[in-house]
Amino acid sequence: MQQRASGSADSDSIAFEISDIDPKALLKGGAKSGAKAAPQPEAKRPELRVIQTDRLPKLELNTAPDPIPELISDDAAPLDLPQIDAGDEINPEEETTEVAALDDPENNMNVEPEYVDEAAAPAAGAGQFDFYGQIFELHVQQLVKLKGSGGTRRFEVLVRDAQADNEFGTAPDRVVQDAHDPSANSDLDRIVVEQLVRWMAENRGVWETEPASFSVNVGMGTIADPKFVAYVAGVLKNQKVPAKALGFEISDKSCVEQVREVDLFIQSCEKLGCHVVLDDFTFHHNTMRWLGSPALKFLKLDAKITAVAMKEKVPQAVVVAVTQASKVLGLSCVAKRVDTPAQRDWLSAVGLDYAQGFLLDQPKSLLSLAGSQGK
Repeated sequence: MQQRASGSADSDSIAFEISDIDPKALLKGGAKSGAKAAPQPEAKRPELRVIQTDRLPKLELNTAPDPIPELISDDAAPLDLPQIDAGDEINPEEETTEVAALDDPENNMNVEPEYVDEAAAPAAGAGQFDFYGQIFELHVQQLVKLKGSGGTRRFEVLVRDAQADNEFGTAPDRVVQDAHDPSANSDLDRIVVEQLVRWMAENRGVWETEPASFSVNVGMGTIADPKFVAYVAGVLKNQKVPAKALGFEISDKSCVEQVREVDLFIQSCEKLGCHVVLDDFTFHHNTMRWLGSPALKFLKLDAKITAVAMKEKVPQAVVVAVTQASKVLGLSCVAKRVDTPAQRDWLSAVGLDYAQGFLLDQPKSLLSLAGSQGK
């Protein structure tokens, strides 16, 4: 018996031919179970032969080039387009969203953005400065004695939004954050120092007749700037203002997270002659190393502690401990955000030296300080 297997004529080029296959020779297990199987003759293996065929269709290549389309002649008839009457009015309600999007400069790059006249933007006035497009001015808030009456002539310098009606305007920290510039913090504090020292040089009678000192809050970026204190030294020298009249407030957060930078900053202030204030003081163990620094003059308690000290024992213990420790170390202890008479009386009884808050002294612009001399 002979059987031939092949594919379609259009795709096969090789055919297989199988011959002399005995189907019975492929069967196994024909004997009963337990009986000895009779020897079977060796089955003849099927012969497999490869037969070469030539059934692939031959391809014909058309080398003739495609015809080039003829250009439209000048004499060709015009296209039959619908005519629009110029007098017809267009209903604005029929404007599609696609057309509206074309008028939006943010979505359509072909529309020229609106020109902003920088001259029309508000300019910085006297005692003000522009920082990343925001106008700020310097304010000061005086520390008040808890025992006795009257101010101390020790001022904290505050940066306030010059265009806001109250203190809740744009915060400088927000501008620094939005600037996405690592040097923005240091740049802002340099401007504050330059503005303050220039005012001090122009109004010497305000702080020399009645000695006064000013402290500036410095951010983490400023503390990490190795050239900041040298810049301050140059400004003080150019304006002939003594370094002892200027100080810097370092937050407890910086003391915890920037130990090496704070250490170098305080050492530089000590050499220059500027005093240092530890702000938001909480008795963290990292701050202990600087309590003996000659540059350190004030400890400002964290307002979160003093706010609940009259009700909770642990904050009470912290306030008493810091107050007594400051007396032993020859430092002055300050309570922040004292806003009620009862709070002031309790802090005074504990033995705190100074306090600051809206109840005691409202912040005022630096320029107005010259007009309030002697009041």
